[in-house]
Amino acid sequence: GIYTDIVEIVAPSSAKAGDWVDVTIKVKNIWTDWVHVWMLGLYDSVERFVDFTDWIPAGSTHEYTGAFIMPDRDVIIHAYTYYEGEDGGWYFDDEAEKRVSLAVAPEPYAGTISRMELEYDESRADIPAHDIPQGQRGLVHVWGRNDMSTSQKLGISWVVKDPDGVVVEEYSDWQTFSTGPGDEHEFIGGRFDLDKVGTYTLVAGLLMNPDAPIYVDTYYGDLCTVALAVPEPEFRAFEVTEHITA
Repeated sequence: GIYTDIVEIVAPSSAKAGDWVDVTIKVKNIWTDWVHVWMLGLYDSVERFVDFTDWIPAGSTHEYTGAFIMPDRDVIIHAYTYYEGEDGGWYFDDEAEKRVSLAVAPEPYAGTISRMELEYDESRADIPAHDIPQGQRGLVHVWGRNDMSTSQKLGISWVVKDPDGVVVEEYSDWQTFSTGPGDEHEFIGGRFDLDKVGTYTLVAGLLMNPDAPIYVDTYYGDLCTVALAVPEPEFRAFEVTEHITA
């Protein structure tokens, strides 16, 4: 402009729909004397949210603030200055603009425990498994699926308890690399004894976001039932009258 320079429009580069957008417009008097200024701020050239008249000394910069509620679209902030002429009329002098983009809400973390299997002495069964022979060695396999549109690192945590509620395995891990959208990653724990007759339980959780872990799926339920071991053929003639577990 001849008399003023809109030095800067201070506003965020993006905002979510419904947020208040605070704006500061800085105007400098580049004339050699006082200037009577009319400062206007609008978004989309329609909605006025800054409207001030002010006397600015030569060489000084004044700030004018306002705010508006972000609509569900990108907007452009327009700033205009007018000076008062000797005839009392207002005349256009300078303009500037700044875009505020609509912030897209981040995709929520989403994943699924897609499969679970119990391995025992070279056999496998879906969890919950039934009638596993007593005395086997168990090994849990859990697959986690990434249900997001971006690659994510998956983590797992689980606890196995025997029929008496004693913890027989605690396992947790994060995969080294990432799993692509819709893909699965397999987690394999450590072996433990299935030496008690009854129901073993499993509590498992699938996690995402290693820096601040979030559970995206969980399982609380039976791991398997363990059945009394059948005696070897040469002992089957003997009648089992009582079975005592430790």
